[in-house]
Amino acid sequence: TRLSRQQRQAIWMVFEEYRNLLRERGLRERDDAMRDAIEIIRAKGTEALPYQAVIVDEAQDMSKAAFSLIRAIAGHPKPNDLFIVGDAHQRIYGQTVTLSHCDIDIRGRSRKLRLNYRTTDETRKWATAVLENISIDDLDGGTDSLHDYRSLMHGDQPIVQGFKTFEDELSYLKQFLENLAAGDRNLSGVCMVFRTKEFLEQYAAALENFKFAIKQIHPNQPDNPLDSGIRMGTMHRVKGLQFNYVFIPGLNSEALPLPRGVNHCSDSVSKEKFINGERCLLHVAATRAKKQVIVTYYGQPSSLLVGMKE
Repeated sequence: TRLSRQQRQAIWMVFEEYRNLLRERGLRERDDAMRDAIEIIRAKGTEALPYQAVIVDEAQDMSKAAFSLIRAIAGHPKPNDLFIVGDAHQRIYGQTVTLSHCDIDIRGRSRKLRLNYRTTDETRKWATAVLENISIDDLDGGTDSLHDYRSLMHGDQPIVQGFKTFEDELSYLKQFLENLAAGDRNLSGVCMVFRTKEFLEQYAAALENFKFAIKQIHPNQPDNPLDSGIRMGTMHRVKGLQFNYVFIPGLNSEALPLPRGVNHCSDSVSKEKFINGERCLLHVAATRAKKQVIVTYYGQPSSLLVGMKE
């Protein structure tokens, strides 16, 4: 949120004191630490580093400071010193970067990948509809779209099912999982995805009462696909993973967009940015499914589902 000069003067003392406390404790904000690293590299020269090139994945979630550091690590621009892969439609950490502002020139060198080899076209269409009518950048100041994006595989249509009560939704999920278990006893190819850990724990407790084996996917811990049990993880945690079936339960108005996040927005611009980020989260969650995505809710559905073409 942009601040007026008067507002900046009013809060500057708070920021100054915060930075003083960081210095006293030998701590740095992440982006500040990256800028420090850049200065060290420039002072010592890139010949002190053992790297000839840098490969970057998930570029859409990196900050300007991160890309400036990557540029410094790779040294003075030279052919094929950087290979960058990213998709702003999957941005879930709010970092918007223009690569040319980081001394990274991709004009005439960028390529758009249009074929999806993991998600069925039916799931792709549904997940793309979540992002309908919002502007997505191309990582270099322009805009990007998914209109020419295609999947090679076909499968079952996504399911969106609403219920009056939590108990009705659980009964549906229980029956659906039992049908899947008839073909895959350990259900390791099934993942349930939630906006927050609180929602995850609510549904995990209920499914354990139904005698289903549950395996939570924790942050910073790899998931071994050979382990049995229904996977459960947050929308942030499952990014980069894939499963045969992805369930997104409890997707009502209290789950997405997250009300406490919306309430913290101080103006219409920050609110729109937050809600678009929530759309990207739902898009990421749905595209983890290789065969089918199943969305359920009870009570009032999420506003992100209302009006969507199914």
